[in-house]
Parts: sequence; structure tokens; C-alpha cells
Amino acid sequence: MIQRPSWLVALPLSAGLIAFGCSSGESNGACAGPGCQTGTAGSDAGSDGNGGASGGAADASHDVPAEVTFDAITFDTTQPNAAFPAGHVYVAGSRNAEVFEYDAKLEPVTRWTHASFGTVLPAPGQDLSLGPQGMVFDDKGNLVVASVDQFCVFDKPGQVLGCHPKVKPQPTENIIFDHLGNLYTTTSTGGTNEIHKYDASYQWITTFPMQTGELTGITCDPDANLYVASQYSGAGRIYKLDKTTLAIIDTIDMTGTTALEGLQFAPGPSIFVGVYNQGIRKVKPTSPMVDLGSFSDPGLLWPVPVTIDNAGNVYTADYENGSGTAPADLFVFDAAGKVAASRVASEVYGPFGMVVAGTFLPCGALRPPH
Repeated sequence: MIQRPSWLVALPLSAGLIAFGCSSGESNGACAGPGCQTGTAGSDAGSDGNGGASGGAADASHDVPAEVTFDAITFDTTQPNAAFPAGHVYVAGSRNAEVFEYDAKLEPVTRWTHASFGTVLPAPGQDLSLGPQGMVFDDKGNLVVASVDQFCVFDKPGQVLGCHPKVKPQPTENIIFDHLGNLYTTTSTGGTNEIHKYDASYQWITTFPMQTGELTGITCDPDANLYVASQYSGAGRIYKLDKTTLAIIDTIDMTGTTALEGLQFAPGPSIFVGVYNQGIRKVKPTSPMVDLGSFSDPGLLWPVPVTIDNAGNVYTADYENGSGTAPADLFVFDAAGKVAASRVASEVYGPFGMVVAGTFLPCGALRPPH
């Protein structure tokens, strides 16, 4: 059963769709994130990082109301795909050339590879630019995984429905659907300043540039406006883009940061931002930057993917040394910032994509049942 997200309430149409509640310019010498230290695929046959500690995150297993009402609005959507159990966590290991499934307590369930993910090698695995990276659930609850040159759609772990070519081969750290059916991608640390837009059938629509490169995180608000993180020559910057014109309508500079990574819009409203050596920062989604808190642990250095679940928990995976050659630590923080579950160290090398099954994001393809 799927938990009803805490932010989901009815709104007058004039107020918007959803209310809020709790919860790359070219590459340059200042490149400061995962991907800056890429190298030849490793051949170390040492430990794969099994046997990490796990915490006690609560399993989200509450009922969904039979009908969720939006004033003058209903969403014609399917239930989440039962092949991806609600609350299970999926992590893309770019060096592993695999996707990993964990339960809500971060205990391993399964792992799988695909021809588009590259080559499974002994730890620490292949070059991080060759493997699976950004991931997202589509409107049917299928898992979409971005490889270097295509998007592959899985209707169950290890079972691919089909793959769709990208407009150009390149590493893609983050991908998102908005609730209008558009798919957006960034490139990566060390990549270009391009954002690519596709429709729900994976047909390319347009490519548009940001003012700066090193584009790592991307998210959107309930109105489908975009937020894009740039490492901005070693400093942190978030651009807000109009959903229609794709013009920059706000810029949030995060003074004192050296590298931004994943972004996740959340209730509040707020944005969770992965920040090198600062954990996950929670900020207001408008300029000037207003800090709303932080989520961290002494073992968390490089939080690259950032996501949330319906209960307001926050998830991340640590890229460790920036090159992904050390096994990643996985963390779940509760809404108060306390570690609710962890896996230290995990089986994952080079984590990029991280998603939680059954989650209704404030802006995402998977909508609440009605």
C-alpha cells in the first residue's frame, strides 16, 4: 500500500495544483565534483563493500484514500507498478554497471545489469562515465534509467520494456519527468551547459543552454518550473527556469559552497541540495538564499543523488572520494535530520541515480490515485 504524501491537499484551482506541507558553459579547470577524476576502469578484486550497517527507517505502508480530490482537477493515472514495491530504494552504480534494489531499511534485495550499462568488472569497476546514471519513475511506475546513449525502461527489476535513443551520447547525472509528461536531463560534472527536453515518448523536443556549466542537479516545482544546479566554477548556483519559455527567472547563489550536486523540490516549499562536504542543505526556492537547515552525518562527504519519499524522509548516496572508486555509503534522514537508516559501506560504486518506489513527488510523472 502507498502512503499519501504529507504535502497533498485540495486547493482552489486559482492557487495551483498542489499545496505544500511538511516533509555545463564548457568544462573548466575548476571542475569540483564526481567525474573530475575519471580514469581507466579499475581491476581491484578486493571487497565489494558488503555487510554495511543498516538502521531502522519506518516502512511506509499506510493506505491511500480511495479518492483524492483536487478542486476542479482530477488526474487520470495508474497505480504504481507493484513490481517495484513501495518504499524500496533503487540506486544506479555507474562503476558497477548495475542498478541495486534495497528495502526501506537499506537491506539488499536484488541487482541487475543491462547491455547499455557497460561492463560489470571487479570493484571498483568501469569508468564512471560509462554506466547508468540518472533514474526516474514514469507515469506507470516503470523505472527509467539513463545510460550514455539511451533511456531504458524497466517494468520490473532486470526486465526491460524497451530503450530509446538520446539526442546525443553523453553522461546524464540527473533526469526528471514533470507532471505534464516532459522529460528533462542535465549532463554532468565536467560536462556541457546543456539541458535536453524530451516528450513522454522520449522524442527530443529541444536543447537549451544555461549561463554556466557543470550542471548536476535538476528538479521542478508543482507548476512545472525547473530548478537546475550549476557548480559555477567551483561555487554553487541554482537557476529557476520558466516552464514555457525556459528563460531564467531567478538565480539562487549559495555562497560558501564549492560543489552542488542533486536537487529535490520538496514541501515547504523548499529545495534539498546535495553540497560537497556540507551534507544536504535545505533552502528556500527563491533568491536571496535562505537556509532552512541541513541533514548530515560525519561519514557523508559527497551527497550526489538526493530524493525524498511520501513521509518526508530524505535519501542520498555518498560519492566518497569524488571518483567513485570507494564503496558508497547510503543514508536515509528523517524529516528532523536524524539518520533513520544507513548502509556503510554499500555494494555501490559511483552512485548517481537514486529513487524511492511509490513516491509522489511534488512535480513528477507518477501522480496520486483518485
